[in-house]
Amino acid sequence: MDLYHSWFYQKLLNTQWFLWTVVYIVLGLNFLAPVIVWLLMNWSVIKERFKMKKHKSDKPVKSS
Repeated sequence: MDLYHSWFYQKLLNTQWFLWTVVYIVLGLNFLAPVIVWLLMNWSVIKERFKMKKHKSDKPVKSS
C-alpha cells in the first residue's frame, strides 16, 4: 500500500491542524512528565500523610 498517496495521509495525517495537535500534546506531556513521575514515586507517602492528618483532626478537642 502506498501510504503517501492514500486519502488517510493526504487528508488527515499531513494537515497543519493535525501536526500542531501532535506538537502541543508532546510539549504538554514533556512539561507534565516530571510532575507525573514525582506523584507516582511519592503517592504512598502522600496517602499516608493525608491519612495521618485526617486521623489527627478526627480526635475530639478536650474542653475545659
